Amino acid sequence: MLGDALAKSLFDQICHMPTVDAHEHLHAEEMRVARKVDIFLLFHQYLFTQLIAAGMDPKKANALGIECAVDPRKAGPQDADAISLDEKWEAIAPYLDLVRTCSCARPPLEALKQFFGEDDLTKDNYARISARMQEHNRPGLFSRCLRDACNIVLVLNQNRTMWQNEMFKPILPEDNFIAVRDRAAIEALAKEVGGNVADALPQFTEQMDALLTRRVREGMIGVKGVCYVYSPGDKQAASSAYQNILSGRGTGADQAALANHLRDRLYEMCGKLGIVVVKHSGVWAGGWSDQTTIRPTHLIPVAIKHRQTRFDLFHAGTPWPADTGLMARGLPNVWLNLCWSHLISPALADQALDIWLDMVPINRVIAFGGDYWWAVENVYGALRQTQEIVATVLARRIRQGSFNEARALDIAKRWFHDSPRELYRV
Repeated sequence: MLGDALAKSLFDQICHMPTVDAHEHLHAEEMRVARKVDIFLLFHQYLFTQLIAAGMDPKKANALGIECAVDPRKAGPQDADAISLDEKWEAIAPYLDLVRTCSCARPPLEALKQFFGEDDLTKDNYARISARMQEHNRPGLFSRCLRDACNIVLVLNQNRTMWQNEMFKPILPEDNFIAVRDRAAIEALAKEVGGNVADALPQFTEQMDALLTRRVREGMIGVKGVCYVYSPGDKQAASSAYQNILSGRGTGADQAALANHLRDRLYEMCGKLGIVVVKHSGVWAGGWSDQTTIRPTHLIPVAIKHRQTRFDLFHAGTPWPADTGLMARGLPNVWLNLCWSHLISPALADQALDIWLDMVPINRVIAFGGDYWWAVENVYGALRQTQEIVATVLARRIRQGSFNEARALDIAKRWFHDSPRELYRV
């Protein structure tokens, strides 16, 4: 919460600005309202990693996001890990206070206040709040949570489908186009585009181009990959790998060789078609992961090779904001997106913005993306957290004499609204 009067004034004004939510994974509303939800769903995604780190049983932590156990006589395989509402409380209760200070705990706690009229989750209210959440879980949910509560006017969404409406625009995984693990994948692409099974790499590439072009025509605004170390494509190796996969003799090495070549082709086509390549970088969501495998600097040779393609670098490259600032300073086709970084560490997000104000044009920074799958109610708290961070940074800069309040509000408007619209041309 903000104690500084100037930051609070900026925050209040920023909250009234229209916002583009530049990264979500939200499933279609009809899927969400079809679920039997309970309040523990809001305490699952992202927080489950810290709950496990605090000592919670991983299976029980994961069960927070699963629909409650049904009558055993009616249970199917999908219910194998399900537990009851009471068991969910008993599982999380010993650990809730241990993770309460983690930044990703704030959105579900804010959702309790905003949507259900409660200040905290306790043994006395979890059943009552869950009942309210079920009543709340009805058509119009997304509009109430996003448009009404948050003043969000557009969502750039990545739920692995082409689901879209006037508010949601789809971004698909790059694997939809370049993951060729077996002959069945080759046959599936041919069927999708209405052609014959490609007997060589050039024909397959034409079919991939055709599918990409069609998806753009249908409304897709970008493709998403991960910021692994760049392996340049080798056409000769890819051609040989393609034949091996086509004949059923493909290996993991063949899949990688083919994907490396197709990825370069995909990014080239994205530039020609005017859509964005998104890169996840910096931090993995789950535990037992090596963050160094997806350092943001891995994008540098890719951006240099594909200079006509626009790249949206996700998660501020946390925890390397200085690196990403230098990248956007010198690579005119790279934008910096703070999505999810506010849930990782507000302190690092604050540091990132402060560094970027010194290095990066303000139209190359995107402030917000909630990054949720099912918990649409959590977007409210995630946005408020981000708005506080931005207000704090801008207030500090006003006091330092960098600019006045009017300029600060113009910067905030660009970060929350104009920059993502300009990048994605929506």
